[in-house]
Amino acid sequence: MATSGSDRPLGRRTVLRGIGLGATAALAPALPARAARPAATSASPPPWSALRSSMAGPLYLRGASGYSGVARGFNPRFDAIMPSAVARCASAPDVAAALRFAGQYSVPFTVRSGGHALAGWSTGTGLVIDVSSQSSVVIDASSATATVGTGTRLIDLYQKVSAAGFAIPGGTCPSVGIAGLTLGGGIGALTRAWGLTCDQLRGATVVFADGSTKAVDDAHWPGLFWALKGGGGGSFGVATSFTFALRPTPALQNYSLGYPFSAAADVLAGWQAWAPYADPRLSSDLVFRATRTNGSLTVGVSGRWTGPPELLGAQIDALVASIGTAPTSRRVANTTFLQAALDDAGCAAYGSCHLPPQGTVTRQPSSGASTMAYQPLSSQGIQTVIAQVRAGLSVPKAQWTGLTIVALGGAVRDVSITTSAFAHREALFMMHYLARWSPSTPTLNPAPYDGYVRGFRAAMAPYLGSGAYVNYQDSAISDFGNAYWPGTYAQLRSVKSKVDPGNAFRFPQSVVPA
Repeated sequence: MATSGSDRPLGRRTVLRGIGLGATAALAPALPARAARPAATSASPPPWSALRSSMAGPLYLRGASGYSGVARGFNPRFDAIMPSAVARCASAPDVAAALRFAGQYSVPFTVRSGGHALAGWSTGTGLVIDVSSQSSVVIDASSATATVGTGTRLIDLYQKVSAAGFAIPGGTCPSVGIAGLTLGGGIGALTRAWGLTCDQLRGATVVFADGSTKAVDDAHWPGLFWALKGGGGGSFGVATSFTFALRPTPALQNYSLGYPFSAAADVLAGWQAWAPYADPRLSSDLVFRATRTNGSLTVGVSGRWTGPPELLGAQIDALVASIGTAPTSRRVANTTFLQAALDDAGCAAYGSCHLPPQGTVTRQPSSGASTMAYQPLSSQGIQTVIAQVRAGLSVPKAQWTGLTIVALGGAVRDVSITTSAFAHREALFMMHYLARWSPSTPTLNPAPYDGYVRGFRAAMAPYLGSGAYVNYQDSAISDFGNAYWPGTYAQLRSVKSKVDPGNAFRFPQSVVPA
């Protein structure tokens, strides 16, 4: 599974029971560890021609024609990392060939779908197994399902299902790969109403470290299937396709409320007392922005409603009453599923909502971190948030900094951690700390921006604890297993021991075998 996974554009507990021995025993027998091979050296490079001849897709070596166009991920801050080779795998057999080659010649490898891994872990200096060309959406209207290639970009999935009269809950970043989004959870505008993206998963095809390909679902490799639903990308194998349940396209309305920053404390206090408990058909994001170039500080609430249009007004009235301050602006508009996705992505049209050369979506240098909140912020915690947002005005050369708080609850709580590895089912909201700098200066030292978002997260820890969202990977989190998967990490490690006992799929925050 690829390690790309940022759900949203960087601009916008129960105890584990019933899955322990039962789910582990339901897994197929463990695969034998691969025999050790002599490590390749700079004097003796691996025989890349052997890999090229075993693949249908192209292999790009460093320095060769076309290499620069495939070597980079989404975040240009990592462009200096130069893979030795990029295998553009056209199919599961291509993936299997790449994995066997890496195992035979001890070549370190990284798996990439959309290339959005926030910590840069969808690239590396060895072999990048790139599945982005496996982009396809096949819809079965009779069963209301879609079988989706692992490299499919989110906006393409949205367009395909929308054209067929369906919808699916997902993130908001148009160019994110479906693999990373799904495997880490998948949080977006329909999450409270319909659940996470991983909650829609009905099956997957996975290539294991030895090159074998398995169909994975509730009846086949059920322990691994459980892990795929929120256990994060990159730890167990390479998913080459997913089958999702779809729903008929709903009637949608967007809403937004604007407030002066002087009311920020009241807005945050009122919002957190209301949003996680509101009608599940309502999504709600509370967004703080600090724009250094003009010194502006803004706060606003926005979201989506899937219920009867005539009932949205009462929902917004309840939010305004909870805040206790009248907004300076209040907007409501009818929309469609695809148009809402384009709006979230900041795109004027579907055709342009892609990375160049197909579209105009900008590769954005950025830093990010997150906190999963299980209790409301105290008054002191609220003041700390406001102080941290203000501090963003001092981050050198930042385009903007800030915080997006996403209400959870609703359908997120309807799924048990016994059926999904996503551990933060009881969280009230997610806090996403952000810092962006100009795409024209992608090689700026990222330390001030990393320092800002990590400092924001650290400032919130006394009030909200250490939980985090795996799709916003943060290399500064040392106890990442308990931060990303509280209550499910031990079971994830058990699954890892069964499907990848040799720990072939590894990166700094991958699941490790038990």
